[in-house]
Amino acid sequence: MTLSKTDISHLEPILDELDNPIEFSSEYARRVQELLPNLPESVIIQWFYDHYHCIEQHAWLDYPSLRFKLATVDADFLNLPCLSEHETVVQYRDHFLQGTDSPRMTRLASYIEKSGTWPVPPIIIDNTGDAIVSPWGLRYSAPYDLLEGHHRMAVLYGLGKHKHKNHQVWLLQRPSAPITLERK
Repeated sequence: MTLSKTDISHLEPILDELDNPIEFSSEYARRVQELLPNLPESVIIQWFYDHYHCIEQHAWLDYPSLRFKLATVDADFLNLPCLSEHETVVQYRDHFLQGTDSPRMTRLASYIEKSGTWPVPPIIIDNTGDAIVSPWGLRYSAPYDLLEGHHRMAVLYGLGKHKHKNHQVWLLQRPSAPITLERK
């Protein structure tokens, strides 16, 4: 079941005049789960609530068909080039290592130093078939692509904590990714 434009607009949080959400994240997650019961609360909050401007952009993934699995991954998984060399993660990691003054990254670093892992598992698309291509031609990395959690990954890598213990991630799986033929 593909969502209509109206359904997609109902996925957006209720905002004030400054575009700040005015409903509590847990209330928002319950409301969204009425339309998308397949999405875990943690995923709804970090993906839709915290980044509501991306809801329509990713709607082509067909939200009702998505499956999420909370998985524990090790250093071998996190060292895959599709994650460790992700362009945005590398940019944020380098910024962090150069002595960032970002309050967000400082909070993340403090949390990761204390706990050894991130506060919320990032969302990673399982693209083991290398078949996920957006409607505008963006080919997702294989076998995995980071959808949400770029700052968390960057700080984890910057602190070297990806090498020392297992970490949890949300693996997003699609029942069937459309096959896009490349033009020659």
